[in-house]
Amino acid sequence: MPFISRGEVSYITGAASGIGRALATMLVNQSGLVVIADLNSEAGSKFASELNEKEGSIVAISAKTDTTVWEDQLAAFQQAKSTFKRIDYVFANAGIAEHPWLPPFDPETATSRPIVKPDLATVDINLTGQLYTAALALQTFERQEVGPSGFRGKLILTASVFGYYPSRAMPLYAASKAGIINFMRSAAQYYAAKNITINAIAPNLVDTPIAPDVLFVPFRERKLLSDMKLVLEQFQKCLGESDINGQALSICQESIWIHPPDTHMFEKNDPACELISVQLFKLFGDNTL
Repeated sequence: MPFISRGEVSYITGAASGIGRALATMLVNQSGLVVIADLNSEAGSKFASELNEKEGSIVAISAKTDTTVWEDQLAAFQQAKSTFKRIDYVFANAGIAEHPWLPPFDPETATSRPIVKPDLATVDINLTGQLYTAALALQTFERQEVGPSGFRGKLILTASVFGYYPSRAMPLYAASKAGIINFMRSAAQYYAAKNITINAIAPNLVDTPIAPDVLFVPFRERKLLSDMKLVLEQFQKCLGESDINGQALSICQESIWIHPPDTHMFEKNDPACELISVQLFKLFGDNTL
């Protein structure tokens, strides 16, 4: 299993709780430095203080960050660079559960209700927020030299198995996670020869504060929760000298796998898909082949 080098720096969104908190703890235990970027500034500051007290030195800083606000994330990245000089790993992890985007379907009452604007908060946080994180990560990596592990930097996004599978109760969550998966696969190809790796970790439901605790009760009873230890192991596989790139590392209870891309009718579509990349790079003034 690859490990980080001593003193390597990780920027983690949503790091004050859940997967982000577990990830930050793991990295500090490996002699890493972490930036706790979280909307809950009180919890983030308390967590950073706990890590620093335990280690007896400054191994963590916190930054109040609304990931849907570009300026917040830019300030957090600048704070990280000012404090730790570089950023080796960026974990685009912050996310929320489904927010109902439309009222429940009810033809009997529909005509008595106004047509409403959809609530896109799930997409704003789970997709747009992560893309802001990714944009800052990739531009930061571009501006720094190769680090001790042999890379300019590594970007790891938290996705979900719902990036591959539909959910009738979570259309926007599924849409946002599918967007993350295909962004990761596409961007990983672009950055593959640039000393940058991009991967996604895609668990099924993990017992975290992402939703009210009552939601998890039947999953605990039926042993349908994904193992946090296995989730962290998949993150670990992408770190250090690992050359894993463009992969969706997936977890469901005790099972782990690399989820393959959809190849249905791929050979038929590939010539046009490849040519549009070539033509767009020319249009964009990008020398990438």
